[in-house]
Amino acid sequence: MTLSELLAAKGITNALVVDDVCDAVPTAADISPANEAWPNFNDDLTDQARQKINALYPGAAERRFDELIADDLYVAALWELRDELGDVAKPLFDIYESDQQSDQKYVDLAVGHLSALGLACATSGRNFEDAAQGADLILIDLFFSKVQDEEAFRESKERLRKAIARRAVSPPLVILMSRSPQLEGRREQFQDEVGLLDSGFRILKKIDLEQAGPVERLLRRLAENAEDSHKLARFFAALENGMNSATQQTLRLLRKLRLSDIGQVQQLLLNAEGEPVGSYLVDVFDRVLQHEVERDPGIIDAAIPLNDFSAAEHPSPYVAGSPDLQELVERLLTHNMERLRLPGAIDGLVTFGDVLKTTPATDHERMGAQFPNNLKPTSVIVVMTPVCDLQRDGAPRILVMTGELHPLSAAKWTYGDEGRTPAIRIDDALHRVEWNLKSINTLSHAQLEVLLSNQDLAVVARLRDSHALELQQRMLAGMGRVGLVAAMPATFPVNVEVYYAGVDGRPVQIDVPALSEGAVCFVGRDDKKNSVMRLIMTDHCTDNVIDALSALNIEQIAQAARNAFNHVRSSTDLRSLLLNGLSLKGVNNRQWTHIASLTGQAANAPKMGLLSWNLALSPDPLPNGDLNKAGVIIMVKDVEASVGLEAALMSGLIDVPGGGDADPGQPT
Repeated sequence: MTLSELLAAKGITNALVVDDVCDAVPTAADISPANEAWPNFNDDLTDQARQKINALYPGAAERRFDELIADDLYVAALWELRDELGDVAKPLFDIYESDQQSDQKYVDLAVGHLSALGLACATSGRNFEDAAQGADLILIDLFFSKVQDEEAFRESKERLRKAIARRAVSPPLVILMSRSPQLEGRREQFQDEVGLLDSGFRILKKIDLEQAGPVERLLRRLAENAEDSHKLARFFAALENGMNSATQQTLRLLRKLRLSDIGQVQQLLLNAEGEPVGSYLVDVFDRVLQHEVERDPGIIDAAIPLNDFSAAEHPSPYVAGSPDLQELVERLLTHNMERLRLPGAIDGLVTFGDVLKTTPATDHERMGAQFPNNLKPTSVIVVMTPVCDLQRDGAPRILVMTGELHPLSAAKWTYGDEGRTPAIRIDDALHRVEWNLKSINTLSHAQLEVLLSNQDLAVVARLRDSHALELQQRMLAGMGRVGLVAAMPATFPVNVEVYYAGVDGRPVQIDVPALSEGAVCFVGRDDKKNSVMRLIMTDHCTDNVIDALSALNIEQIAQAARNAFNHVRSSTDLRSLLLNGLSLKGVNNRQWTHIASLTGQAANAPKMGLLSWNLALSPDPLPNGDLNKAGVIIMVKDVEASVGLEAALMSGLIDVPGGGDADPGQPT
């Protein structure tokens, strides 16, 4: 399918190019109060010229010149009179007019490319909010001023945010463009603060508008994911509206509680249960709010189409770095620390699900007299006694289970059936806890009170009831998991280097600056519950790798590797593998793993590349068995020693070194 056909099929028919060059009148910031031509302009103005300016802008006569040069209306008056003012005004606007010509060139190029693809294309300056309502695609300038400062950046963000807020259910696709070297550094902030979805947002250097290829590549990527992007946007819009409505409905219900009602609840229920009023009302609000969210038809209607989401066509991340899915898992499993300021029981020292840990003030000998469990600095204990038995010392002893803290790494993100808390924040850092289901102990209330008062132990976290109950059931009866939201895949950063096989058969590194963004290793599981790892690069990195390989001359490539190299350059296999995720199955630090091609059988190129992780490059040429498959050479390198190959090998997340071909990288 051609790009024009794809755009039409996805309903992308109208484009809007937004650039301050399209504004007919400059602002004071465009000319800049720091413009060196201002003093000469003021000195050279004749009385007759001043009268003309005052006639057009009467306010000029009453203000100081240093105030006027920062006044948009004054600059607009000078612009309108520039021909009448003659040479005195020319130096003032020389730089502005030169910049206008350069920027207009790129606007014309953008319009030309979009029109050639069959899009109806319009242009607009700063006041584009109304025009944006009918656009399926918006190309917008990074800075709304010739002076590329924070105010100019803020203006472009704020105007686009307001334009998109009016159509949150069906936002346009957005391409941010600029001549500024700040473009790449600003893109993540722009995306976050405007509220753009990753899959519906791209950046484009204006110099790349001089060729059709980069523009078409971005548009194809955006169009391919447009439908799922719109589904997700509709869901978030419905969620925002539904949350607002649910919050108001919950508050309306709670406000109906009279003080006398709360008094009766306290006397007839809470006092008997030993639960504080404040803690109880927060729990009630939490559960009522959840109910109101669940009853919102807009949220449910918008969520249903997401059930059809297909990972087979998922896009690569656009902004480099980990999406921190572990942060979501933490919030699913634990309460916020602020919640711990509300006790779980009247006079209660702890509540069900509280996690305790030693402190810097811990005296282990002193603690051993109360709790002889040999806790280490990395040990934690969790309260497993039901909350009803903790109220008013209802249970003479408190049941606890011991666990061990581990750094949150690829090696520790597994999906087995053992008791574990995959993500928990303790001491301002994310950890994983492996609970020892056999390490069970009890404490009396008096013992616990001494330990807490001596600061030998402290409550450092609180598990949500559902997760604490899951652990309790595993500990007590092995009854299986209580239904929970599935834990998300973990993500860990890695570095990537790309090489080609030189004429002497030795790997030659390719300079790809975009690779400095790094890459991400996703750890998850397949449909058979086997752990899998995939290398994910941003599409910006992927595009630059493809471009760098395309720029190589075939004469630079070893003769034996040319068939595989030609397949890499002529097919879309490498792009597909990198965008969908390159499997790290079989990858090790002792030998090269062969990357299987997707379409290379007909071209006699079933293997098209080499892949390794932390492999020490040999000064010798590649062996013949590797060289003829070296269409591209990819080296994965650890960012941190604790998050890398050796840990993954030990955990079984990837195969033990022994060779083998890399999985073609189909999504799991």
